[in-house]
Amino acid sequence: MSTALTPETAVTRNPKLIAADMDGDTVMMSIESGEYFGLGGVGSRVWELLEKPHTVGQLTQAICAEYEVDAATCQADIIRFLDELLANGLAVRA
Repeated sequence: MSTALTPETAVTRNPKLIAADMDGDTVMMSIESGEYFGLGGVGSRVWELLEKPHTVGQLTQAICAEYEVDAATCQADIIRFLDELLANGLAVRA
């Protein structure tokens, strides 16, 4: 059963992925499914941070420090983004 992400939820990359930087964008391939995925902009930065486990709160703080965005909007966007990563098997709860 999946539970909603909170500021304390820690997430990290799925170790079963192959990922590469392509001119500032991130391209990933799932070894299990053979599917390709791509990330750009802030998504690539979040992916970079997920090299090590980070909580939603830590990711929000990092992105707010680097981009002009308010904390509430940033956290909501990060939760939506992480939900997509988790749903596609690109990230796992740490």
